[in-house]
Amino acid sequence: MLFAKIPPLVCAAVCLAGAGCGIAPREDGNQMMLVRETPGTTGYRRLMAKSEQCGDLKIFIGEKGLPDFVAEANSSNREYLIFYYLDKHQAFACRSKTSNPSAVEFAGPYPMTNGEWKLLTSVKKKADGQIAAR
Repeated sequence: MLFAKIPPLVCAAVCLAGAGCGIAPREDGNQMMLVRETPGTTGYRRLMAKSEQCGDLKIFIGEKGLPDFVAEANSSNREYLIFYYLDKHQAFACRSKTSNPSAVEFAGPYPMTNGEWKLLTSVKKKADGQIAAR
């Protein structure tokens, strides 16, 4: 199944795009965002907006909880979302269907690589430190 092979490639491309607390969007729409409800991050707001547009995504978040990070990528008229759960060392992939952009399909969980986990944990700790310093 092709979808099972795409998410790690998408994850790698998005992770290479940059590493920051809400990586600046690139022109092609690929970005990695920290998801935190309080204070509300761009990742949280985008994820909530997308979940309002897509009931399946809202159900997924209700069942799995908020991810620590969400990566967005666009390819071949499809939108991909990768959800990173640091505590479980897992990632899930979600992609829109070409026939119905408001419908999505999910894959995973995928084990996070040590490199992904270390990078994202470091970014989250840095963001937590910035919040505590305020």
